[in-house]
Amino acid sequence: MTDRSRSPSRKDALGARPAVWTAQSLLLASALGPLAACQPPVKTSEAPATAPAPVSVAPVQVQRRPRFIAAAGTIATLRRSAVAPGAPGRVMETPVAAGAFVEAGGVLMRLDDREAHQRLEQARAALMQAETAEAQLRARLRLGQDAFDPRKVPEAEAAQAELTAAEADAQLAATTLSRYERLARNDNITRAALDEARANAERAQAGLRAARRRYEAVIIHLQTEYAGLRAAASRVTEARAAVALAEKALDDTTLRSPFAGYVAERFVNVGEYAAPDRPAVELVALDRLKLELQLPETDAAKVRRGQEVEAATDAYPELVMRGKVTTVRPLVDAASRRLAVEVAVPNPERKLRPGMFITARLLLGETVSRVIAPKAAVRRHPALDAFTVFVVEGDRARLRVIQVGEATGGDIEVVAGLREGEKVILSNLEKLSDGMPILYPK
Repeated sequence: MTDRSRSPSRKDALGARPAVWTAQSLLLASALGPLAACQPPVKTSEAPATAPAPVSVAPVQVQRRPRFIAAAGTIATLRRSAVAPGAPGRVMETPVAAGAFVEAGGVLMRLDDREAHQRLEQARAALMQAETAEAQLRARLRLGQDAFDPRKVPEAEAAQAELTAAEADAQLAATTLSRYERLARNDNITRAALDEARANAERAQAGLRAARRRYEAVIIHLQTEYAGLRAAASRVTEARAAVALAEKALDDTTLRSPFAGYVAERFVNVGEYAAPDRPAVELVALDRLKLELQLPETDAAKVRRGQEVEAATDAYPELVMRGKVTTVRPLVDAASRRLAVEVAVPNPERKLRPGMFITARLLLGETVSRVIAPKAAVRRHPALDAFTVFVVEGDRARLRVIQVGEATGGDIEVVAGLREGEKVILSNLEKLSDGMPILYPK
């Protein structure tokens, strides 16, 4: 038994199918059995004498054709998404209807965004305030590219200048007191002058101690402010995060398409309430689809991932779908004894739609010899309920019952009824009868 004998399709092999198809074997009536087995042609009474009919003929050929597994199935979506808004709200606008095409990022729905706008403005104001406070503190601390040095801050520099002056005053007062004490030992200075010099020295030392304490306090305060700068920076970070959250909340009021596709269904309308836990729009992508095929379990060993597949559908008989097996289901259905296989196929023109019935063949990577005849020569005989051709026998046309297989382009495979080298008639078939004389180029 050939692989094609398991094809689930019973379509007319001569239907509008230039793509690759497998027709079911015809069971001929017992009276036609010898004809289907390529026995001597049908013998009927000779046609009455008449002028030969001009016809065109073509030879029957043998060609190498690929072996395959026939299968049938359905087109399904590869990407399908039920989209919901990121935040709850009342629907204000629905710019697309069911069936409309939407680019990736296109607007599907808009919710009431007034409250979200207000929160965003508040968050931005808080961020500006935090950034201003941090900038002022940095300017006060003279922070730039260099490391922080509290001694270079103007406040510290002023305190340092006061300390230097106090040190100079204390030094001068101490020197004056020492000189007056030497003079007093020789009674060269009055007691009052000596006492005043001592008082001046003590006041200078007190001023020096006070200036030193002020300087140290300034340094400690600046170091504390520098530590507080980290807190200011943290407040800026928190404010920026709040702005980002507010922007996200505002963006969530607009529902956008996650990928380019068609709106399959819209579940809410203007004025209704939408929420993240309820789908608002169902979106499907048609640029790539998958074929869901069913194969007999006997073919399970012949199927593998990456295997090339050709398929077609009655809706577009001129279109051949080509893809590769992406998924081989690990289980065989116990009821139908069939194996499920998935094939990814491109759909650039978006003609194909999910749900369409398809017939397919899984190529096995081998070729076999097939008898091929022009499809134009084959007709379905209404009385015989079989496929027939007119074969050239001398100068007459002989009716021959044949069994057909797959049709490809303008050719069709002949499983039984013809041999290589025989000539079949292509034209004036409606005027011919068995045994009728013919005239053709030899």
